Amino acid sequence: MANDPAAMLQQLLGSASSALDPSKLQGMLAPMLDLIQQNGGLQDLLSKLQAGGLGEQVQSWLGQGANMAADPSQITAALGPDQLKAAAEKAGMSAQDFAGGLAQTLPGLVDKLSPSGQLPGAANVGEVLGKIPGGEQLSGLLGGLLGGGSGGSTPSA
Repeated sequence: MANDPAAMLQQLLGSASSALDPSKLQGMLAPMLDLIQQNGGLQDLLSKLQAGGLGEQVQSWLGQGANMAADPSQITAALGPDQLKAAAEKAGMSAQDFAGGLAQTLPGLVDKLSPSGQLPGAANVGEVLGKIPGGEQLSGLLGGLLGGGSGGSTPSA
């Protein structure tokens, strides 16, 4: 199971993803990564979430304190129901369940990828993941999610 991307992501996210059934996380992984890429990378996705009313939550995920929870309905509203429905169909689940999975995984993912309060650029993701147990194996998988920029930055509201 060491080469299972869902297991590695679950290890990376720790308790943030423990409520998700591992088979659901496995099914969500590729559609979730596609969704992030379709939105221009993780940084652009976070900007979209901020513009959609999740500004405080996103800032808490990037910051040093506790991560605020995101409500699945807020994620659906911010990203659009059509986009979530398409991703959910690829995952073999309802749009509501997919949005719930995003609400559970995004806070931990963003938190782990932004130890200094900002997302690393695509070129630096390996360095950040290398500091997290099991993270080095996800470097290639997650590297493209951070967009094409070479430097990290904090999405602005």
